[in-house]
Amino acid sequence: MITFTAEGKVEGDHVNVCTGGTEMKIGLMGSDYPTPEEVLLASSISCLMLTVVYVAREKGVKVEEVSGCIQGDMDPRGFQGVPGISPGVLEVRYNVRVKSDDPRVKEIIEESEKRCPMKDTLVRSVKVKVNWDIES
Repeated sequence: MITFTAEGKVEGDHVNVCTGGTEMKIGLMGSDYPTPEEVLLASSISCLMLTVVYVAREKGVKVEEVSGCIQGDMDPRGFQGVPGISPGVLEVRYNVRVKSDDPRVKEIIEESEKRCPMKDTLVRSVKVKVNWDIES
């Protein structure tokens, strides 16, 4: 089991988050910073592309280039509290380009899609626990 940790603190219209020894600023919609939804998408596309690289190395398949784009749709009315509308991302679309002359690259792509941790997290239910500490 591996446990990943991120810590943050709100500063105006953004949160300073530290994870893996790197600090990021994640902001509200309309701020100068990427939103949590954009960070989720960035993590998801990065994870799938890095999984391709990892699996290709594992199988000895030469991959010259991996690039991609991801899009996610959200209805902002859900975040605004409109009943019956989910506040989260409703659909995610990956578009990944893999350049390789090795005919086994299709196997690498199929296996990468199955083994990608972030894609798996997006498609299945995840246990979530929230603990609030209220100070006066």
